[in-house]
Amino acid sequence: MKPRVVIITGVSGSGKTTYLKALEDIGYYCMDNLPIDFIPRLISHLHKKNPSYDKFALVIDVREENFAQRFSWLVDQLRKNFDVEVIFLDASDEEIIRRFKLLRRKHPLQDTGSLEEALREEREILAAARNLAKEFIDTTGLSMGGLRRKVMEKYQGTDTLYRINLVSFGFVYGIPAETDLLFDVRALPNPFWVAELREFSGTDQRIREFLLSHKEVIKYMEAMKNFLEETLDMFFLDGRRELTISVGCTGGKHRSVFFVEELYNWLKGFEKFQVQKTHRDVRKG
Repeated sequence: MKPRVVIITGVSGSGKTTYLKALEDIGYYCMDNLPIDFIPRLISHLHKKNPSYDKFALVIDVREENFAQRFSWLVDQLRKNFDVEVIFLDASDEEIIRRFKLLRRKHPLQDTGSLEEALREEREILAAARNLAKEFIDTTGLSMGGLRRKVMEKYQGTDTLYRINLVSFGFVYGIPAETDLLFDVRALPNPFWVAELREFSGTDQRIREFLLSHKEVIKYMEAMKNFLEETLDMFFLDGRRELTISVGCTGGKHRSVFFVEELYNWLKGFEKFQVQKTHRDVRKG
């Protein structure tokens, strides 16, 4: 099977960079606006040096001199050795203008004229590339998260597992930097203050029995599970495929570890989730 090359082009402000970054997140080797002359040799060199590089994605826009001719040449050159797919992104003039004003950016073809004139010129230059495109995507009214989700569904499928990372930690050692969603269990009964339990961690059955003997722990666990069951899908609506949930107690040895263990066993029952757990501070206490 030939290595794949996805070429992304289209109107400035239509979402090309978002599309490229989404492909990078799923394992594509990505390049943004390299000189066209270098690209065929660079991709061939990378694949020859390391055959595991078999998926490439690149953005090409009208900043390339003699765009129409050079773009057609690039596609022809790459098709000799690679499976090439051209994606063309566009949006309505009103939407493009709104995005440029929001970001306070200047269109690459806008020197002295208006933004509308620059868009009209750009579309004329891009006509040849549009004719070579395998797929046309209108991003009008589509958020960055929505576009990312379209990319994920196209290249990974809708049945791809979502990855959930569960991390227990101690607040005295700091909140994990990778945290997306945080639960604080410091207000719950602490086995540390029970002398015969202090040396054990939250993975021990004795700690589990102690914590489950308190109604507030059971209530907190039920509330946490209910919240996650109602909201987890929403965390993945923007196209993300990975979520880190951190649970913190004071030292990261007892309560947070127990809660992560319970969540881990519960979330494994959902077929759409790939779950892993880490007890970051369990040996520090």
